[in-house]
Amino acid sequence: MDLTEYLPGWLKLPRWLIEWGERRLGFSNFNIAHDHIEEDWENGSTEDFFTLACKYLNLNYDLEGLENIPAEGPCVVVSNHPHGMSDGLMFGALAMRRRKDIRIVVNDFLYCVRGMRPYSITVNVYGGNDAKRANIAGMKEMLAWLREGHCLLVFPSGSVSSLSLRHREIQEDPWQANIAGIIAKTHAAVVPMHISGHTGWFFQLVTVLAKGIRPSFLPREIKRDGRMRHSIRLGRAVPATLLAHFKDPQSLIDHLRLRSSLLRYAAAPAPQDLAEPAAAAKPAPCPVDAPESPELLQEEIDALPESCQCVAGENGGLQVYAAEAEQIPRLLHEIGLQRENTFRAVGEGTGTACDLDRYDPHYIHLILWDPAARCLAGAYRIGRTDFIIRNKGLDGLYNAQFFHFGKPAMEVISKGLEMGRAFITRPYQRQAGSLDTLWQGIARYLLKHPEYRYLYGTVSISQDYTNYSRRLILGWLRAHCMNAGLARSVRANFPPVKLAMRAEDMPLLRTGLEDARLLNMMVVEAEPDRKGIPVLLRQYLRLNGKMLSFGIDEGFGGVLDCLVLLDLESTAERFLKRYMETPS
Repeated sequence: MDLTEYLPGWLKLPRWLIEWGERRLGFSNFNIAHDHIEEDWENGSTEDFFTLACKYLNLNYDLEGLENIPAEGPCVVVSNHPHGMSDGLMFGALAMRRRKDIRIVVNDFLYCVRGMRPYSITVNVYGGNDAKRANIAGMKEMLAWLREGHCLLVFPSGSVSSLSLRHREIQEDPWQANIAGIIAKTHAAVVPMHISGHTGWFFQLVTVLAKGIRPSFLPREIKRDGRMRHSIRLGRAVPATLLAHFKDPQSLIDHLRLRSSLLRYAAAPAPQDLAEPAAAAKPAPCPVDAPESPELLQEEIDALPESCQCVAGENGGLQVYAAEAEQIPRLLHEIGLQRENTFRAVGEGTGTACDLDRYDPHYIHLILWDPAARCLAGAYRIGRTDFIIRNKGLDGLYNAQFFHFGKPAMEVISKGLEMGRAFITRPYQRQAGSLDTLWQGIARYLLKHPEYRYLYGTVSISQDYTNYSRRLILGWLRAHCMNAGLARSVRANFPPVKLAMRAEDMPLLRTGLEDARLLNMMVVEAEPDRKGIPVLLRQYLRLNGKMLSFGIDEGFGGVLDCLVLLDLESTAERFLKRYMETPS
């Protein structure tokens, strides 16, 4: 690299000043490394340019997910761009370990690097009279390269991450949607990648004061990059079935940027460390109590008054009853032990022999009953908020131990039913109608109590989900499903502070992951057992439920609790009709 190539033609400087400038800007360090590379080649070395460049510039990195780059066929690897020239060199070195037919899209500033020229497709990201013509040529070259079945490496932002004064953090520039257009036209596999770190604060100062001259300072950053160890992660190739859901290039490129950004959280702490304060180690759980006698449970069901029945169950099907605790002492114990069994199976549970608490005696219990097997198939706990506060005070409300409700929120929930501790026992989870029948029971209970307009309660996301999925679900709910007015009036006692996403990632959840169907596809893709978002959460989303707050419940396996509010007046009519129509 020669500094005189970047100076105006009329500016003549003495050689000693040019050499001083090249040392200060990092040109000399880069040129020495380039000389070593060419010397190695002259001596018969067969190592590629990128590997040798990383060697002589001391660029070291830890790598995860290299196997996600397909060994053959058209492929586009998209990455954030935190450092500048170092990114392209490390990018090329790791890609060459997987396949040799690579091209990197670089700005024309790097065309001076002779060793990169055979691997480069150049574009002009800084504008100018010839930029449009040059970029059209570059686009055509990218299309041709992919259509021939090769691998393309791209930094879609086109420029290095820079300081956002508004958000007070270093952020990526917007990713260019024309890259998404190329992907759509070539049907190439797409692999997201993330590189850790950022440029130094001197470079950021230059960016703020005079962004146009910062390319000249990029070589200087390489020396700084050589003093640290970088972390590079490649995610799984994005399924073509998912890419087909995006109808415009902007939403697709935002989705790919979101995938790249999510990789930054891959080394997040274990879920049990995500709450503040950290939970102490818990003792081993107790054995769960033995189940109650089916005959005695059936006796309690038969003894319930007719007014308790919500769903009769046609042809011996599942029935639903709403009963007070004092009416069902044995069934209540059975509910407690089946709760514990069901929640333990998904990484939750209290660890006690029977999951009953001080709230159960003054709550209504919605019982899903199988008359043929004479067994409990599931349950839901219903709290009449006005009744509880009037008789027990706010301390009698289950969710008051996890959330602080301000006056606006109290005015709403006092007209609602607190729903919680829902479960379907494992044998009935495989029956598609089980949850529907339980919700029919809720609807019929509401028909008997029209004074209640709202349903609210927590939906849990257990530690059975990966950190990646928990963070993604939480971020998506915050981006799409908040009740903006009431959320300001609800505060979690133990918020999931370490699950928060960076400010620059939140807009991507709105534009690059627009609906719950896409969210579910990403969770299925990320989970080892291919499970999607929790069934109960999907149910609330279908019913237009809105989020009020989020918290961590360390006493229940460190679950992430999502406090949701369902306004029956804003719930889609087709769902109300489905559950509330009175049986003939």
